[in-house]
Amino acid sequence: MKPDNLRRVDLNLLVTLHVLLEECSVSRAADRLCLSQSAISRSLGRLRDIFSDDLFIRRPHGLQPTTRAVELKSELGDALGMVSRVITPPEFDPATCTKEFTVSVMEHLSMQIIPPLLIRLRKEAPQVKVRVHPWSPHSLNDMGTGKLDVCINILPLERADLHRQIIGPVGGQVLMARHHPYASLEKLTRTQFLAYPHVRLTIAEYEENPFASKIAMLLANREVMLSTSDPHLAFEVVSQSDAMMIGTTFLNKMLVDRYNLQVVALPAEMASLNSQYQLTWHSLVNRDPAHMWFRSLLLDECRALQQQEKMAASCACPFHSEVPRGAA
Repeated sequence: MKPDNLRRVDLNLLVTLHVLLEECSVSRAADRLCLSQSAISRSLGRLRDIFSDDLFIRRPHGLQPTTRAVELKSELGDALGMVSRVITPPEFDPATCTKEFTVSVMEHLSMQIIPPLLIRLRKEAPQVKVRVHPWSPHSLNDMGTGKLDVCINILPLERADLHRQIIGPVGGQVLMARHHPYASLEKLTRTQFLAYPHVRLTIAEYEENPFASKIAMLLANREVMLSTSDPHLAFEVVSQSDAMMIGTTFLNKMLVDRYNLQVVALPAEMASLNSQYQLTWHSLVNRDPAHMWFRSLLLDECRALQQQEKMAASCACPFHSEVPRGAA
């Protein structure tokens, strides 16, 4: 019989036959399947029609399988076992996983997330590999074709075939060297914000994002000393000069510490600069056990960064000072 022809067969009948062959009793089969004896008898009648054989002969102490039924017993057990394996969700073991996951993560986040992620993978899933790709105009289609597994960015990716999980809010703040004249302030005024040159971090893929557009608007009429897509260069220049740059308020503490930078709040009229970091993936892999596991690892690393930032903030000792003489 061709597989297409199975649609005419109630597969529950094969389960009933399997139990009858094991129990050789209508009453015991009924108890095991939580059915009535009459239901089992009706199923047996339909089975006899399907196989064109009596299958069982009634005896004083139960049912005796016919030669044909005995022949079916081993084949039926194998077939039902195979069906059971097909419909049972596969068990996932990170230790034996050999997948390569392709991710797109904003560069300043990848520097903080990927290294500890790889350390964890070496312990839990040593055969798993990670490939990091920049975001591009093709990335949405790449998620749909499986070329890109997951991304973390601030783009508002609203599509019915995409799933997303918010990681946290992203606000704007001013980064400057710790020796900067304004480094002791908690918040800048608009005049102070415009008083020193700026470094602009440009990411071509995000230029149309509202967050990036607001930054461009804030810097439209002022001196931009350097525009670069390299965050390392931007942070290094700011750390060694009196220039400022706009950074994010979330998941950046490690970089602020590494480059010895000071964080100061934007002027009140610019405080509406905000967005969200989000983890995004395609419906094709939404229920895939390996993909679910990998997404959980990425979220774990993001939460670990969040926790570090919260602990650092709770331990910080805020200080106030007057604007240094000569400052605008």
